[in-house]
Amino acid sequence: MSEDYGHWDTSLVGNFNPDDHLGFVYQITHKKSGKSYIGCKHLWKFKKRKRINASEWRYYYSSGKYLKPEIEELGPEAFTFVILMLCKNKRDLYYNEEKIQMELGVLESDNYYNAHVGGRRFYRPVSSYDDEFKFTMREAATGIGNGRYRGSFYILYDNGMEILVEDQTVKEWCDENGYNHTGLYRLRGGRQKSYKNIIAMEYASERD
Repeated sequence: MSEDYGHWDTSLVGNFNPDDHLGFVYQITHKKSGKSYIGCKHLWKFKKRKRINASEWRYYYSSGKYLKPEIEELGPEAFTFVILMLCKNKRDLYYNEEKIQMELGVLESDNYYNAHVGGRRFYRPVSSYDDEFKFTMREAATGIGNGRYRGSFYILYDNGMEILVEDQTVKEWCDENGYNHTGLYRLRGGRQKSYKNIIAMEYASERD
């Protein structure tokens, strides 16, 4: 029985078994304009670092701020969906997504829908957006690195317990729980393997 890949073109990677991979880097392109989006998608959902079930990757349309509304308006038949690369672990998945985005210069060209590279680390110049979105981007860009990011994120402890923090800044949560947000970001950036009893921090958006 052949594997069901949904709407994804797998000609670049060939046939594959989803059980053997964590996720993939993809390109979605508007057929008429040629405008594209580069992103990544997990093949599986995880809980406490354990694979629990398959994600809805076969008919995933991206969560891109500008791409998703166009797909909803024009319909998926107006776009091509191509898997560029398969990855076996999270480190490779995020590295290759960012590498391809940077090599293609997605932030410097109007031929891409991408608003940022690597989740929330690098952004298009503020001048690329309207006034309303400029404020949003400034807040996000200054909030991530100094603890003022407000949103949902996961904290994984060395005893295997995982919690989801919602509607708090990283700094607020750290202050309330006896941590320093700088230490948490050093952990997230790979500059240390653990911080006190915490071994990982992930933004909820990274698990889409």
